[in-house]
Amino acid sequence: MKTYIDPNGRVFFEQIATYLSLEDRKRVQAAFELARREHGDDRRKSGELFFTHPLTIAFYLSEYYVDAPALIAALLHDVAEDTSVSIAEIEAQFGAEVATIVDGLTKFDKVTAQAELGRVLTADEVKDATLRKLFAMMSSDVRVGIVKIFDRLHNMRTIKAMPPHKQREKAQETLNVYAPLANRLGMWLVKNELQNLSLEVLEPDHFEALSSYIARREKEQEEEFQAIAQKITSDLNQNGIQVADVLTVPIDIYELYLYQKARGLSLERDVEMPTRIVLLLKDKPECYLALGRIHALWRPVQGEFDDYIAAPRENLYRSLHTTVVYKGRQIKIRFRTLGMQIESQMGVLSRWLSNFTLSIWSSEVSTRMKEMLVTIGESIEQEGQDIGDGVRTVLDDVFTDQIVVYTRNGEMRELPVGATPVDFAYTIHTEVGNGCRGAKVNGDEVPLNYTLQDGDSVVILRRGSHPQRAWLDENLGYLKTSAAKTAVRRWFRRLPYEEAVSQGRALLVEELNMMGLGDYSHLLVAGWFGYTKAEEIYHELGRAEILPTAVAHKVLTDTWAQQPTRQTDQQTVTSHEGEWFIIENTGGRPTRMCGTCNPRPGDRIIGYIRTDGGVTAH
Repeated sequence: MKTYIDPNGRVFFEQIATYLSLEDRKRVQAAFELARREHGDDRRKSGELFFTHPLTIAFYLSEYYVDAPALIAALLHDVAEDTSVSIAEIEAQFGAEVATIVDGLTKFDKVTAQAELGRVLTADEVKDATLRKLFAMMSSDVRVGIVKIFDRLHNMRTIKAMPPHKQREKAQETLNVYAPLANRLGMWLVKNELQNLSLEVLEPDHFEALSSYIARREKEQEEEFQAIAQKITSDLNQNGIQVADVLTVPIDIYELYLYQKARGLSLERDVEMPTRIVLLLKDKPECYLALGRIHALWRPVQGEFDDYIAAPRENLYRSLHTTVVYKGRQIKIRFRTLGMQIESQMGVLSRWLSNFTLSIWSSEVSTRMKEMLVTIGESIEQEGQDIGDGVRTVLDDVFTDQIVVYTRNGEMRELPVGATPVDFAYTIHTEVGNGCRGAKVNGDEVPLNYTLQDGDSVVILRRGSHPQRAWLDENLGYLKTSAAKTAVRRWFRRLPYEEAVSQGRALLVEELNMMGLGDYSHLLVAGWFGYTKAEEIYHELGRAEILPTAVAHKVLTDTWAQQPTRQTDQQTVTSHEGEWFIIENTGGRPTRMCGTCNPRPGDRIIGYIRTDGGVTAH
């Protein structure tokens, strides 16, 4: 991809002439003229005409044969933000489809929001609200996200023109948001470049050292790769399996950075990343036949086989994975057709590659990707109504490492690492989650806070149940995903006022009785949380806005502070922070530290017995 193209657009129009109709090219030409006229002689910090920025983004998209509405939106996305041309005017000239994409790409309207709220928004609020808008709009049209990713790519390629502190801010945001977004859309090549450009800004010396190391290692590994490729090709051809090509997967700078950092390895002495090879084959059956031959040639490493052809990822990724031992070293091998290789590099962009007969966009995989995008948008909308509220929480779910689990019917569900059966239940349907009373994983009944593993088969047990407030207690580990947490909170928030008050009062009485403090003032407890009436704390407890554990912490802290310090009150703790451990004189009950006050070994502690039989130490 080019970093800069001539503002006359000659290269761009030559490219789109290879695949767009004359009518579409005329529409793109009109958008080109409007953008060039409106941006005029405005300049970027690099000194280039500002218009070259939207033009370059449109050119990037054209290299992937992306359609005319996305190209027009790329050309106009800064026009709506930086000039007097409105979204309504864009819609009048180019249609609602283009206007929707452009609207999704523009920054949050802080002027309108400030007028409605009666206060000035902070920079972080504007940034979070802009992300919220982006992801909400992307859920209805993935092109919003694609154009935004290429927008960020061009900004990162030209970032040296910005002040150092702005460079670091943009680079960190790219690592946190835009590279993971590209990853979720399967745009691996773009994701890798975004990560590497960000690392170059944030840790330039380390980046340079890694680059030099990779250049040396790839030169050293070339001879080994050629020997392996020749051996594979010869064996497969002899067995009637046609190999279209054997590719080596380059060592990625940012991937090596994470690998080294996670293991605390010395770059020169300790780092030894496995050689990675891709076999391109004629069709799916030959991928499986080739896998069998490779396992006959070299010993496979147990636990290193994955079949993403039978069970593709939501981002369109399909491939067979295995790892074998070659001369005492591990070699990672991928088996793909040409179409799968294109999808593995470009993900959602492969939708527009008309030169290849890829029907995957209309397949079950495409449907799951659309569902994933809608889930992102809905989760952000449901997480909260305040400016920017919930964005970071939802993005943590979406952009963390994922596992794949299966329903009883073999349907795939992707969840973040650490997800539980309750999280899974809410991916099936809200009512399935609300009614979840138990779960079976791979045929065995498990607790609802069981941590699901990649490949698990999950069955949810239901029988007239409803959500439990304990599910919202982070210390108990019932919920990982923001979507599930939002659904549980919504269920309790819908309780009628009188019912919420009644349940909340019962919860408070139960908590105080369990601590031997049945006569403790409810009004005093309410005051600690900023309320003037006991009924208000009852209502918040009933709606699960405040959890009983938070009340327990307040009460225990207050009563403990009023007691004289006695060395004999100390207990022996035999484990580590955040884990289950044993405290003397509790009858061997499993005991967990309070996540709020987080007592440390040696601290004076007090505990109370929970309804599940365990003890929470404060």
